[in-house]
Amino acid sequence: MYGDIMDKINDSLFEDNKEKITVKRIIGHVLLIIFVLFISFYEFPYYIDTPGGLDNLNERIPIEDGYKAKGSINLTYVSEVKGTLPLLLIAAILPDWDIEPKESVDLGTLDYKSNMVRQRILMKQSYTTAIKLAYEKAHKDIKVTKENCYVIYVFDEAKTNLEVGDMIVKIDDIDIKSATDITDILSKHQIGDKITITILNNDKEKKKEATLIDDGTGKVSIGLQVTSEYILESNPKFKLDYNNMEFGPSGGLMISLAVYNSLVKEDITGGKVIAGTGTLNDNGYVGPIGGIEYKLKGAVNAHADIFFVPSEENYDEAIKIKEKKHYKIKIVKVDTFDDALEYLEKNVMKK
Repeated sequence: MYGDIMDKINDSLFEDNKEKITVKRIIGHVLLIIFVLFISFYEFPYYIDTPGGLDNLNERIPIEDGYKAKGSINLTYVSEVKGTLPLLLIAAILPDWDIEPKESVDLGTLDYKSNMVRQRILMKQSYTTAIKLAYEKAHKDIKVTKENCYVIYVFDEAKTNLEVGDMIVKIDDIDIKSATDITDILSKHQIGDKITITILNNDKEKKKEATLIDDGTGKVSIGLQVTSEYILESNPKFKLDYNNMEFGPSGGLMISLAVYNSLVKEDITGGKVIAGTGTLNDNGYVGPIGGIEYKLKGAVNAHADIFFVPSEENYDEAIKIKEKKHYKIKIVKVDTFDDALEYLEKNVMKK
């Protein structure tokens, strides 16, 4: 009988130990999973730039009764991702993936998040400027009914609580319908004056303040950099949907070419895959961009026939990369929208 009791006690202890070992294993597995997830998703202070691809603009900005293209007109872009450990390890191996410290993608006083807000606004400004120019070049009716004026930079010396992303709605209860309105109001003030500014941000209206400062030349300033997104009225009508993953103004040239091609009967693509990059201002001048090597690589990977690029530094860099990598793509330098259009009309369009 005594032996039976001891056997039962031993069995009970064995079962208890067994349960303890099982619990420890479960806890260990859970902790291991948490650790792996943490390492996989923790964002280090680095970003990774990689070649992008092509974004076909043929259907991005549909025009009422617009003409169809046999070829395509495409944006090129840089893919940028946050530096998690797995991606950093891959970037250390792949030659086309570059690791950038977080500080290198900040802009002056702007951190990465604020800079992305700025780049988003610049993208909208680029789209509306490009559409306006395309209609004008195609001799179609278009007019600016209003300008949404956004803060895209606040200088250190500014004395204001305005932030990047604020849309200026009123100054001292005077409606702001264009950037000129801001200049006109400030011209009636003196350095040191305080003004009240009504802004819109994330669909919320707020009142903010600023004490006017000297801009360095003796003129009155709030200490901001402001840009405008045009509100347009046109005939034929167009529909504009922004790509949520797109940032920056470098698509201006290609957007304008794509919209122009939808407005005119002649197909300027000639059935080719047309890619490129470059900012665009109201007068049709093409400006420099960043990330040319990634954009060119993306165009090559997508088998583009032609790559438009701003002249001087961007063009020189693109040619060097082409020669080094033995790319077959045709690189065309442009200073203006008219340069790109003339090239397509003379060398690509099917007569």
